[in-house]
Amino acid sequence: TPIWDSNCDKLFWDMYLKGQESGLVKYASISEIEDLGFFPPTYIETAEYDCLHDEGIEFAEKLKAQGITVEVHDMKGTCHGYETAIKSSIVEKCMSWRVEWIRNFI
Repeated sequence: TPIWDSNCDKLFWDMYLKGQESGLVKYASISEIEDLGFFPPTYIETAEYDCLHDEGIEFAEKLKAQGITVEVHDMKGTCHGYETAIKSSIVEKCMSWRVEWIRNFI
């Protein structure tokens, strides 16, 4: 994708995990934790053309499987960082969903 791809992902993970003991690496990502029962209700948006898309969907499914309330929006036709197009109808729709979710959560 134009903003974030698997090469960027690998580069940043390598920098983030540099010098870490292999046994501690599992704590670097919330998706590696087995028991997520402590999680609050969660809002997730994924971009269709994002190397992180599948990871976001899998995380939502993992939360749901553990009884966590999850609202998921899989944004078709978008890439990583689509929120920067602040005047687009897609971002306006997402912002309204986000605000509504927060209002309902509070």
